[in-house]
Amino acid sequence: MGFPDESDASSVRAICARPGGGRVITMGFPGLDTDPRGRAWLNPERLEATLDVAVTAGLRLLLILAQADELPEGAVAYVREASRARRVRALALPIQDYSVPGASFLRAWRRLAPLRQRIFADGQAVGVCCHHGAGRSGVVAAMHLIEAGVEPAAAVSALRAQFAETVENKLQYQWLERYPELLASA
Repeated sequence: MGFPDESDASSVRAICARPGGGRVITMGFPGLDTDPRGRAWLNPERLEATLDVAVTAGLRLLLILAQADELPEGAVAYVREASRARRVRALALPIQDYSVPGASFLRAWRRLAPLRQRIFADGQAVGVCCHHGAGRSGVVAAMHLIEAGVEPAAAVSALRAQFAETVENKLQYQWLERYPELLASA
């Protein structure tokens, strides 16, 4: 059995250019792995590979969308520390699995708008991770693109071109179709 190459070790799913500058990165939770018995654990090599790929792509802010009870104990703190060591700010903004952003997420999202805009203006990247890097990560990555003027269907298509599982259900897709209306009323 050989060693996995970098693409196998990393859980980065998509690195998508954002109109107006910067990039959006989707990923599975950095380092999350499963042992032979099906138990989740943090694999340090996978964590390093994921963060290294993302930082090379310009990662400056990592939004953690997974809920703490989905992850091994201490996982969020561990990823925050590993991110901080790379000069990346990591913030937990949980969204229920298979769901869409709620009111508290959207309040925090609006408060973070100036930071996100500075990162994009500097040509850097905002990363999003959930459990697998498909549903919630895809929704939030698409939100970034929609805010930059991309139509919702085109935003999802751009992300799916790199990771076909992006935005994993009808609820998420329909919510993104309505997101421009939410922006207009905010």
